[in-house]
Amino acid sequence: MPTTERPLVSLVTPTYNQAQYLRHTLQSVLDQDYPNVEYIVINDGSTDDTEALLISYGEAVRWRTQANRGQSATLNAGWDMARGKYLGYLSSDDLLYPSAIRRIVELLEARPDCVCAYPDSELIDQNGAVIKRAVCRPFDLAELVVRQECYIGPGALFRADAYRRVGGWKPHLKLAPDREFWMRLAGEGDIAYLDEVLAGYRLHRDAISYRSVSEEVSREYVSVLDDYFARDPAPELLARRDEAYGFAHFLLARNALRDGRLRRGLTLYREAQRLHPPLAHPRYLLQLTRNTVSKPIRAALSGLRNAIGHAR
Repeated sequence: MPTTERPLVSLVTPTYNQAQYLRHTLQSVLDQDYPNVEYIVINDGSTDDTEALLISYGEAVRWRTQANRGQSATLNAGWDMARGKYLGYLSSDDLLYPSAIRRIVELLEARPDCVCAYPDSELIDQNGAVIKRAVCRPFDLAELVVRQECYIGPGALFRADAYRRVGGWKPHLKLAPDREFWMRLAGEGDIAYLDEVLAGYRLHRDAISYRSVSEEVSREYVSVLDDYFARDPAPELLARRDEAYGFAHFLLARNALRDGRLRRGLTLYREAQRLHPPLAHPRYLLQLTRNTVSKPIRAALSGLRNAIGHAR
């Protein structure tokens, strides 16, 4: 694709107190082999060295500082500023690998039926070491709605005109704004998966996946379904409504148990089983245990199991 024909891509990074990772994120965008990128960074009220870091990049990055508004409102503000044909976002602790934007644009330009495309990614730790490669899968709307499994990660781009039709992330959502957005966007066209590892998703102790989540916030799993099923979904998904709500309550139970609310977690798990009886299968109880028992306890249980095995 000649340089003059390469459409503008607008990428937004909202950041809050992640200066220790932000430099690597910024550099990963500036090192892209795609020449037509508008990079917008919004400092969402950080109190660390974020602003000084952004100043050091001069005009290489378009940025601004604002009072803290939260991730969703900040992303929407960035996308509303954007001029590109394609929009995307990159969390301030994640990385794009050098050909990520080019390869996704090539796919979208070849597939006008697609409103979004995303690559595979790998999990990296706080030092950038690879934990696990190839963690994504092809997009499946049923899996997103029913299981709330979302494999769209860093490197995703979507068409700006589709964004304007469906609207941005909902600021009141704290846990599932991305899932809810992809559910709406999927109504506009196909979402394509590129089977190439082109991004790094960073896991560290400050990440949301490591935090305790209240039941009030966890209820988003249910409210997202309420909104989705109110929009006249396809009959095959409407037929799986109880299954979807069952899995939503399973996730509520998982978060309650992670937070140490044992009785509440078991109550929510019983509700999950009522809505979708197959969730009573022992493999789901085992999954709850694996997700909620702390690593030291799992290690101790593993050691005990090994000791028993040797004793036999």
